[in-house]
Amino acid sequence: MAKNSLSYLNLKCEARAHPEGGYGVFAVGKIKTGELISLWGGRIVPKEILDPAMPRFTQRVLQVDEDLYILTAEEAEPNDCFNHSCEPNLGFFGQIGLVAMCDIEAGEELMFDYAMSDGEPYDEFDCYCGSLNCRKKITGNDWKLSELWEKYQGYFSPYLARRIEALREVQV
Repeated sequence: MAKNSLSYLNLKCEARAHPEGGYGVFAVGKIKTGELISLWGGRIVPKEILDPAMPRFTQRVLQVDEDLYILTAEEAEPNDCFNHSCEPNLGFFGQIGLVAMCDIEAGEELMFDYAMSDGEPYDEFDCYCGSLNCRKKITGNDWKLSELWEKYQGYFSPYLARRIEALREVQV
C-alpha cells in the first residue's frame, strides 16, 4: 500500500488482507453512526480518457458525477480496498466521502453498496456477499432499483440522487 496516500482513511480503520482473498478495510476501533470513514483523493478525469486496460482499473476508478471519475494513485492505497456488500455499513457523503450508516464494532469489515456510486457498467460482477438481500449480480443500473432508494436515502452519490429524483418525478 502507498505510504503517501492521496486519500484520507479514519485512524479507526485499516486495509489488510481479507480472509477470503484480496483486501478489505476493517474497523480497528468502535465507530459511531455518521462518523467520517474515508475521502478519496486523486485526479478527476472524464469518461472518454479512462482506460479499462490499466492495471487495477476497477480498484482505482470511482464515478463522481455524470461522465466524471476520480482516478486514485497508481500504487494501491487503503481506500482502494473497500469491498461491496448488499447490506453495507457505509454510505456516501458527497461525491468522495464515506460515512458510517450505523455503529460499527472493532473487527467488522467496512463495506458500501456499489449501487450508491456506480451509474455506468464499468465494474459489474457476480456478488457473493452472503447477505439475505444479496442481488447476486451487481450492475451499473442497480441504483434504479426503487427498493434501494429508501434503504439508502441520503447515502447515494449526489449525481445518482439527482437521477433518482428525476425518475421519481416521472413516476408521479
